[in-house]
Amino acid sequence: MKKTHFLSIAMGMAALMAFSFWGCNPNNTDIPNYTTFVMKIDSIQHPSSVLLGRKLDIKFYGTIGPNGCYTFSHFDPSLQGRNINVTVYGQHSDATTCDMAVSYLNGAMLSVSQLDTGRYIIHVSQPNPPDIFDTVYVRMPR
Repeated sequence: MKKTHFLSIAMGMAALMAFSFWGCNPNNTDIPNYTTFVMKIDSIQHPSSVLLGRKLDIKFYGTIGPNGCYTFSHFDPSLQGRNINVTVYGQHSDATTCDMAVSYLNGAMLSVSQLDTGRYIIHVSQPNPPDIFDTVYVRMPR
């Protein structure tokens, strides 16, 4: 019994030492930090109208950044009355090695649902003016 107890303690100590040596290190500089930023959108693509009860799919295009350290992060959409407001976020990594190819947002899609009939203004916020505005109509099925 003492031998089993001693063996369990020894294995636990060995695991603890291994974790402290190879485990998470808050001072590890190999783990990149990320900075979020508002992306510049070059264009959007969507249907001119959508049937009531269907989703409106909006595709976004633009350059995320000059290399692979820049990636798409998320959409921040809001519906205020008849305005569909969208801000698109990217993130930048401070990693020391990144793919050197330019990073593009090639049709990342946002689906908007629960729209009532009528005309909606799509407003895409930009990091610098001018913002992008476009119109879509939600119509009743025939």
